[in-house]
Amino acid sequence: MFNYQFAKPQHQLLTPYVEYFVQLDGTGVLFKSIHSRLSTSFLMDFDQGTFYDGQSMKTGLLNVKDKMVQFSPVDSHSAPADKFFVSFTPYGLSMFTRLPMQELSSGTVSGEDIFGSSFHRLYEQLQPEPFAARVSLFEAFLLQRFTAPHASHQLIVDLADGIKNNIGSSPFGQLQALPLSERQIERNFKRYIGISMSRFLRISRFEWAKQLIANQPSLRLTDVAHLAGYFDQSHFIADFKRLTGVSPKNFQVCCSSHQRMSV
Repeated sequence: MFNYQFAKPQHQLLTPYVEYFVQLDGTGVLFKSIHSRLSTSFLMDFDQGTFYDGQSMKTGLLNVKDKMVQFSPVDSHSAPADKFFVSFTPYGLSMFTRLPMQELSSGTVSGEDIFGSSFHRLYEQLQPEPFAARVSLFEAFLLQRFTAPHASHQLIVDLADGIKNNIGSSPFGQLQALPLSERQIERNFKRYIGISMSRFLRISRFEWAKQLIANQPSLRLTDVAHLAGYFDQSHFIADFKRLTGVSPKNFQVCCSSHQRMSV
C-alpha cells in the first residue's frame, strides 16, 4: 500500500515559487498518467525504480507542458517505493537556476543539470531522512540559490499570473501596458516560463476546465467550455482529448463515479 505525505513551503520567501512537497512510499505497483500542466515537478527517486516517459530516472523534472506522459515503475522492481517530489509554480524554478527554462522544457533533465554538481550531495543527505527533514533540507538548498527577479523577470511573472487568473479575458490589454516589445515579451516568456504565451494560455484554459469538471460534476460541458475561455465546443473537446487522451465527457464520468484520475 502506498502512503502519501504532503507539505506546503515553510519559508515565506518560497511560497510564490514552490507549490508543495510530496513524498510517496510503500509497496505496490504505481502507474500514473500525468496530464499537461503549467507547474513543473522535480523528482528525487530514492528507490530508483521509475520509468518516466519511457526513460529510467533517478532525479529529474517531470516537465509536462502540452502532452500526457506515463509515469510507472520498472516492471521487475520489487523494492518499496521512496519518491520525493517538489512542485514549482510555472515560473518558480527560474528563481533557482540560471538556465533558460526553454532548455528544460523537453525530456528529462537531471538535478545536476539544473542545480550543479552540489546536488549529488543533497541527494545523499536526503535519502536516509524522514519527510519533514527532507522538506527542510530542500528548502535550505533552494534558499541558498534564490535570486530575486529583476524588473523584466518580474514583468513576466506578473503577466503569467494575470493570464492564469483571468482565463476568460484576453491578455492583449496586459501586453499593451508592458514597457517591452512583443518580441522581447515572447523571448522573456520562453526564458522564464519555458513555453510560448500561446501555449501557456492554452494549458491554462485546459487546467481550468479540468478543475471545473472535477469540482463541479453537475456543470454542463458547454458551460465548462465557456467559463474556460474556449471559442466553441468542438475546440474544447479536441483540445481536451489531445491533452488527456480522453474526451471531456469521459473525464466527467470518471470524476463523478469517484474513479481516481490525475489532476
